[in-house]
Amino acid sequence: MTVLDTEQEQFACDGISVVGLEGEIDIATARDVHARLAARAARGCVVADLAAVSFIDASGVNALVGAMRDAAREGRHLLLAAPPRQLSRILDVLTLHSVLPTYPTAEAACAAHTRAKHV
Repeated sequence: MTVLDTEQEQFACDGISVVGLEGEIDIATARDVHARLAARAARGCVVADLAAVSFIDASGVNALVGAMRDAAREGRHLLLAAPPRQLSRILDVLTLHSVLPTYPTAEAACAAHTRAKHV
């Protein structure tokens, strides 16, 4: 398995949890965001709910990618919910939507995960 494994349907899932993030994800908070998501991914698949995120910079994007890599190493999925438009544009430009799937809401992400028979 590569670090950016797009064949994640092979992962053994035993549930999914939602981690709500808020405010700004920048150089001052990115390390904490990464740690929170990685810790949760060690126990199961994760939806990062970004509905309350007002700003994200490159270090924040790096934190999300790093958390996705950690989740993949654990055989877990990391999905993004309600990303701010700024983040969606960044994911488009960097063509990261295939490895960081996004959904309009946390509920939609959880439902998609369940429909994919990951649980």
